[in-house]
Amino acid sequence: MRETIYFKTPAGVHEIQARQIRLHPRLRSLLVLVDGKHSAGDLLDTLQAIGVSAAHLTELADLGLIAPAGGSVSPDTIADSEASATAEAETEAGFDAEIAEATEDVVTASGEVPDAAQQLRQLYSYFNEHIRETLGLRGFMLQLQVEKAETLADYVAIRDEFVAAARKAKGEGTAARLEGELDRLLQLPA
Repeated sequence: MRETIYFKTPAGVHEIQARQIRLHPRLRSLLVLVDGKHSAGDLLDTLQAIGVSAAHLTELADLGLIAPAGGSVSPDTIADSEASATAEAETEAGFDAEIAEATEDVVTASGEVPDAAQQLRQLYSYFNEHIRETLGLRGFMLQLQVEKAETLADYVAIRDEFVAAARKAKGEGTAARLEGELDRLLQLPA
């Protein structure tokens, strides 16, 4: 089972978008990470810190939200995986749009978005993009912290962990570049 690669079914993609089934947060986290590329073992290793087990994979499969790719990958499976990836990107864009929309609700009397709200939105987008790009599945716990972050201080704390993880994973050059970009976004002195 650890070598099995799972992909989201159309029902799984729909569930991420619609949130119609009241999934336990562990199940939802696992469903979000299923991408048709990583093995069950990789996913379980990544999520073991939050208590995800093989039983959770089985539960998602029983609900029809994920399916094993099997030994040989059929064209339908590839099409499903590509459709799933496209739908995930659209879902992510939808979440970004929701955040932008929610931030736009915080408008001053002059009709301008306050600098702090805009800064938080930029930090959210930056961290989501760069954690995934730089750390992949290893950045999952940082992604959860980004989702919970509400203040500039929260993002400063995430910055320190992210730069340290990037230094370990990608080297000093990448870490220095990310640190500089984050200092600019956080408006920290150089």
